[in-house]
Amino acid sequence: MIELPGTYPFAEGLSAVVFLDFDGTLTPVDIGDTLLCRYSNAAELLPAVRAGQLSVLEYYREVCRKLRATPEELAAAACEIGLRPYARELVESCSRHGAGVAILSDGFDAYILPVLRTAGMEHLPIACNLLRWTGSGYEPEFPWAQQRCQLDCPAPSPCAACKRAALLSWAPPSAAVVYVGDGMSDFCPALFADVVFARGELVDWCRSRGIGYIPYGDLFELRQRLEELFRRRRLFQRYLPLRRRQRAWVEE
Repeated sequence: MIELPGTYPFAEGLSAVVFLDFDGTLTPVDIGDTLLCRYSNAAELLPAVRAGQLSVLEYYREVCRKLRATPEELAAAACEIGLRPYARELVESCSRHGAGVAILSDGFDAYILPVLRTAGMEHLPIACNLLRWTGSGYEPEFPWAQQRCQLDCPAPSPCAACKRAALLSWAPPSAAVVYVGDGMSDFCPALFADVVFARGELVDWCRSRGIGYIPYGDLFELRQRLEELFRRRRLFQRYLPLRRRQRAWVEE
């Protein structure tokens, strides 16, 4: 379920909330990059985004303007890629242990929702960008864009959908915050999580910043590691991430 700023999908009494990145974490490849390279000019612009020469907002506006595919074609191509094995089992395991689960993505609802719907996971709260079909083209919308993020995001190019904003807004004050990610858009929210599960670029970034993380290979291993933390009651709020969240609540 796509959620907009000002919504609060979780009850106050939850002991933990698990925030999941979508592209490259729940999916075997970055579906957004794949589709935008296939149907638009993303391949030409991605190097500039990664180098910090082009913001993600500017990048998305340009590639969406040149996007040549119908909504049905985007949905079909995304569902053909689908989710990684054990994605649904991971979510079910978190729910059995009483934890909330949400998806934070800097991608678009146009491909995220069809994939989750096919897997029976569309009920999860989702913070992401929106892609509106006008009949002749697309208009991107960025409800989770934050001016503060554009100014001080630790990633080379600030995200269009600020995952930090959703994490801070949705995590109940007494809940442990778990973040699972793999890429550049996950740098910022990882700073505010009590427990970080990382792979890919996020591993190197956590190491460079001295941020503790738990490595994982696939979603089966991730589920096992999370279940062990649940069983051992090792999910709790930690001092530095909690202080960062509290400071952000006051400043923002």
